[in-house]
Amino acid sequence: MRVPNKDPHPGGRPTCLKCFRPCSHCLCGLLAPFEAHCNILILQHPAERRKYYSTAKLVTDLIVNSKRIRGIEFSEEQIADQFHSKRTYLLYPSADAVDCVDLPLSSNDTVIVVDGTWVEARKILHKSPHLKLFQHLTFQAPLVSNYQIRKQPKVNYLSTIESIGHLLKLNAVANQLDGKLLDYQKLFDVFSKMVDQQLVNFPRMKNNNSTSIKTAA
Repeated sequence: MRVPNKDPHPGGRPTCLKCFRPCSHCLCGLLAPFEAHCNILILQHPAERRKYYSTAKLVTDLIVNSKRIRGIEFSEEQIADQFHSKRTYLLYPSADAVDCVDLPLSSNDTVIVVDGTWVEARKILHKSPHLKLFQHLTFQAPLVSNYQIRKQPKVNYLSTIESIGHLLKLNAVANQLDGKLLDYQKLFDVFSKMVDQQLVNFPRMKNNNSTSIKTAA
């Protein structure tokens, strides 16, 4: 639903207070929400909150069993109280990370995704060291980002919504949950729509943004 902001300044553009984009470019409600086969918990660095190109907002708009909490330091109780899952994983690369296709995820599981630049993500893990104790998940398959409006430090770095989309699709295929793939494609569809809007209105942004891509995994 588009919720216009009553701009007190004459001539100000109505803004959706959910995604912070102009109402003419709002993507909220574009596609029907769905339930993922596992829970998704996004830990968002406060600096990401009002960025119009933040993709975490798109995820929580589409996935009904996803939550987003903001901060830099997260307690164990705060994490545990979100979904009360039997098992919790962290989508983050490390030497001990397991390929996301090598385990069966279900509604009893929660996957944590950190939303921020690499510097912001490392700060969150430093302030919340218990996050490192969760089994880490990663991608062994070569993946390429379509985040043309932000420059990736490396070719295989992904945005938050792409990371979650690939996680869900790859794990669903590996565990014969092909019926979920049409829903998971919506994540990529709405992301592509956002990127296309920005390139049409600000073509100079293509491959010319020095900000690090978010949540590469």
